[in-house]
Parts: sequence; C-alpha cells; structure tokens
Amino acid sequence: MALLTLTAQPLQKALPLNLTGALVSLGANTGVTFVNTGREILAVSVGATPTTPTSDIWLTIQGQSVPGVSGGPLATNAIALLGPWPSQFNRTDGSYQVQVDFSAQTNVSVALLQVPGVA
Repeated sequence: MALLTLTAQPLQKALPLNLTGALVSLGANTGVTFVNTGREILAVSVGATPTTPTSDIWLTIQGQSVPGVSGGPLATNAIALLGPWPSQFNRTDGSYQVQVDFSAQTNVSVALLQVPGVA
C-alpha cells in the first residue's frame, strides 16, 4: 500500500486560493498521509469513478483495533472537503500523522489545506 505524503498549504486570511492549481493526482497511491494539527482540510476532486475515503483510527480498546471511519462514497465529478480530524485519528507512533485511504484511485486528486487561526 503506497501512500502519498501531503504537506498542508496554509490558507491566507481574506485571500483567494486557486484550488484547481493546488490539487495533485493520487496516481497509484492508495491513500494519503499528513501531519495533523487539527486545522487541516483535505480537498478531494473525484472524476467519473466513485471513491470512498476511510480515515484510519490508530487506537485500540481492550486490545481490539478500532475500524476506520468512512462517510460513504463521494459524488463523482465534484470536489468534497474532508476534515478536520481530532487527535484520536493520529498514528500512535508520535508522528501526529493522519492516514486517509481511498477505495479507488482513478481520477482522484487531492489538496491539503490548513485553516488559519481566527486571531
């Protein structure tokens, strides 16, 4: 399973973002991984092939793994926004990384955006 490592692109207050230019193809990767600060939003552009994202949860309860969370299939020929993720979705290795897997990779592009604080 190959993962595409994303770096968040900080949104600038009151400035537009060319979302189309920020998107990168998932290619042969089965999912994405990124550092989670709790302010990340994942934009997912889906072509004609539907895909279902699943956010992995890295906790165990009484030794049992917790299954990932899926919001169901994303609409085709549209852009969906996922996130933000609470810390329970972070890997337990101290990397603060979140992993989102996709059921299909064909014609899927992603962009990781970071929302600024409100100060």
